[in-house]
Amino acid sequence: MNRSVVIAASILALILAYFGVRIVMRGSIGSEKPAVEAAGPAAIAEAIVVSVVSELHELNVRAKGRTAPDKAVTVKSGTAGTVIATPVREGTYVKQGTLLCALDVEARSARVKEAEANRNAAKVDYDAAASLAAKGLSPANREAAAKATLDAAEAAVNSARVELGRTQIRAPFDGIFEQRLAEAGDYLSPGSPCGLLVDLDPVILAAEVTEAEAGLLKTGMTGTVLLADGRTFPAKLRYVARTASQQTRTFPVEAELVTGDAVVSAGVTATLTVPAGEVPSTLITRSLLTLSDSGQLGVRLVNADNTVLFAPIQVIDETPQGAWVTGLPDKTTLVAMGQDYLNDGVKVRPVSQGGATP
Repeated sequence: MNRSVVIAASILALILAYFGVRIVMRGSIGSEKPAVEAAGPAAIAEAIVVSVVSELHELNVRAKGRTAPDKAVTVKSGTAGTVIATPVREGTYVKQGTLLCALDVEARSARVKEAEANRNAAKVDYDAAASLAAKGLSPANREAAAKATLDAAEAAVNSARVELGRTQIRAPFDGIFEQRLAEAGDYLSPGSPCGLLVDLDPVILAAEVTEAEAGLLKTGMTGTVLLADGRTFPAKLRYVARTASQQTRTFPVEAELVTGDAVVSAGVTATLTVPAGEVPSTLITRSLLTLSDSGQLGVRLVNADNTVLFAPIQVIDETPQGAWVTGLPDKTTLVAMGQDYLNDGVKVRPVSQGGATP
């Protein structure tokens, strides 16, 4: 046999033997079944928790608002006429009755004199009629007619004097003449403004509170007012509305500031704080707060059998140390980390923030 043919046959036999061994080995490996691991109990997740207790906390009602004058009135003219004098400068403190705007009296002074003359004549006629009636020389109805004429003349005098007095527009109360709205030479008709008069004694804080807060407040309660400039003054509630605003559903309140000799302007931003009594509540850090699936504010707690539950709460006060909340038991264990990823009913192994199991 040719030597090359023998060599080729040997190489082919070696190749076939190699692939045969590979096929056998693959079959033996594929036939082996992996060992089935013994199924054990599911591992219980650990939860970092913190224990909290409730205590009495002073409940403070806080409301932001603005300072305002006790009274603010636009002083208006009661008659028609031309302004001839505005003797008070803006920003001046005035007493009740101070002249703010003077109108030209025109013919009003003459009408007063005319009415007084008619009154005097009627008085003479009445005296004569009364004397004659007393002597029986005149009928009684003549005296009555003269008396009626005299009364009408007296009324005309009073009416003329009132009309003349309306040319003098005066301050209706003590206050600050804040703004002059008429100048000399202006013609004022009845109801036209002369100026704005405000009473800043006392200064008022006007604010609005929620429905829950309004139920805690009563007139006469005391508190403090913090102004935007940092000054603080005692305050006393003088008005708490019992009808909510239709637009905001909040309740207007007013408090009087005790400012002493300090000057407080109207329109300043301020915060009213009124203590409303002590209530049992729990201090927690804000990081413990979470929301339920329905959007309700609350926390997740771990009950006695280490089951996670959602507890709705209400924040009644916020301080630098945390939030004071109601709605929790006197003593409870709260989930401190991962509360947003735990569902109600999940079993956990509580671990305190220090590392020890509580």
